[in-house]
Amino acid sequence: MLRTRIRAGPLAGFVLSVLFAAFFAVLSVGELLVPSLAPEMGEPAPVTLRVPYGPRIVRDTHDGSFSLSYEHARVIVPRGTVLSEHNEEHNAAMAYETVRRMRRPGLGARVASTYVIHLIVCLMLTVYLRRFGQNRVRLLRTQVGMFVLMTASLVVAKLLLLFTALPEFWMPVAALPLWVAIAFDRRTAFLVEVGVAFIAASLLRFDVVLLSVLLVRGIAATMFFFKRKGSRQLLVAGSLAGLAGAIGFIALTVLFEGSFDLAADLKLWLGSNVLACIGGGLLVGVLGRSLREPAERAMGHVPRDKLLDLTDLEQPLLKKMAAEAPGSWEHARAMANLAEASAAAIGADALLTRVGAYYHDLGKTVQPKYFIENLAQGERSPHEDLEPEVSADAIMAHVVMGTKILREGNIPEPVVEFAYTHHGTQVVEYFWHKCVEQGNPKELTQEHFRYPGMKPQTKETAILMLVDSIEAASRTIWPPEHKKFEEMIQRVMFSKLASGQLDQSGLTIEDLRIMTTRMASTLVNMYHGRIKYPWQRESDRAGHTPAPPTATPHPVRPATPTPVPSSGAMGRDGSAAAPPASTARGAAAAAPAVRDDAGGAAKDESPAESVRTPKKTH
Repeated sequence: MLRTRIRAGPLAGFVLSVLFAAFFAVLSVGELLVPSLAPEMGEPAPVTLRVPYGPRIVRDTHDGSFSLSYEHARVIVPRGTVLSEHNEEHNAAMAYETVRRMRRPGLGARVASTYVIHLIVCLMLTVYLRRFGQNRVRLLRTQVGMFVLMTASLVVAKLLLLFTALPEFWMPVAALPLWVAIAFDRRTAFLVEVGVAFIAASLLRFDVVLLSVLLVRGIAATMFFFKRKGSRQLLVAGSLAGLAGAIGFIALTVLFEGSFDLAADLKLWLGSNVLACIGGGLLVGVLGRSLREPAERAMGHVPRDKLLDLTDLEQPLLKKMAAEAPGSWEHARAMANLAEASAAAIGADALLTRVGAYYHDLGKTVQPKYFIENLAQGERSPHEDLEPEVSADAIMAHVVMGTKILREGNIPEPVVEFAYTHHGTQVVEYFWHKCVEQGNPKELTQEHFRYPGMKPQTKETAILMLVDSIEAASRTIWPPEHKKFEEMIQRVMFSKLASGQLDQSGLTIEDLRIMTTRMASTLVNMYHGRIKYPWQRESDRAGHTPAPPTATPHPVRPATPTPVPSSGAMGRDGSAAAPPASTARGAAAAAPAVRDDAGGAAKDESPAESVRTPKKTH
């Protein structure tokens, strides 16, 4: 079997949760473990002292009278401020810090309790990603990247709390959900936002107002991010999220205190809580845009700029394929158009799908002549002199060699994944049937003819598997009508479903329905008719050359009794069933066909495309 990307299992999820929960707990109370950071009355504060928002009893000695009042308040004593016993806020901050720094059993119990809470949050996140997230977020690399980015966000938040006097609402932790939404999906982003907001609030003793603002701002940023392709949209989403957070803050303040003086708050400028809510949203947009590429790389996702670079036809690997396996390269380009349109129709990553189509068959450059699309007219197929199992090995080798070449070429792993999943775990049926017809003298099993890859794990790789067969089978359809294409596409899709190749892809029935309609329309447009030039009509009338039907998608050649493995047919899976007579030409339906996948339609399997060997009988 090929080495594929590692998925996070229960043990890996548990280990990740244990390790990162410990780090989050240390981050939450780390300053308490450093004696030099303990504040002393009459001395400058070594770090910013903060008392979370909440109710408190305040002594009022105005006009010489003494009374007690109940109010909600938060306290911020900037770093470097000399602490005075005559300052009410300094006394409140010192009392809070004294309680936090109580030695045994107080401090140890707090650290343990904080760790347990963080462990529960991390376990909930890893279990969701493993059991309910899309396949890409189940990868170990992706989950590690998410936790690393979460840790980085919380470190920034902690530094802001300890070394600045800015309101805590400047925390830019919502950037992580934005990156997750860009790279994967919004549902995962929502859950990540809940986790990171909860842990960020724990840095300030689970301040309920802070937690609420972070949740509102993070979820709003994810909801307002409409276009993945537009980087400017990140700034718009951050701005709208900041406004949503400010509205939420005002509403909560009125709920707790009964009123809110907006003008007085705005006069504080950098100390304004409303401006902090808005500014924190803007900061999220700026960080989301400026750090988007490294963040996506950390989570194992290929940034859009890198994908665009890989589509450049001057890329060395693409030039290698065009030079050494030109037929396979042209097939890959045709697949790319069809696959990209299908991915865009269902909201999958269309650009990644196009790039995967370009590179998935690069292994055919090792032995290009084993695939029909790379044989010249009349050139003899090497499979005629090989045993079935040897031919199957030669065909299956393009999956292994393609993966090896791509990895050695430093192609991102999400693109490499297309190479070892586009045939899944199908059987090279053509050669298996040929082996059975010969009596199977070596008593081989189907496992000797099964591809060494893995089933598609994402919608994008599943689309490529389908398109690999559909694009080939489309060459057998005449006339190129929408209904006939739909029938062929549905048959290919059903064969993949029946063989279980789409079980782990995440494609839904709705996705398949939408793709069927879109691919049929695309194929109709690809094989549209053209009016003949005058010289062609004159040539036909003069009898110089036989005139094929107008708008034929490809010239028809006479069939031969010897099928040759196609790039995707025997070259991919080799099943021998011909397309239905209702969708193929009469000659094509009656002649032997070589197919590209287990149950899928053939690539170049019609007589018009498979005749590239000398005429001979067996």
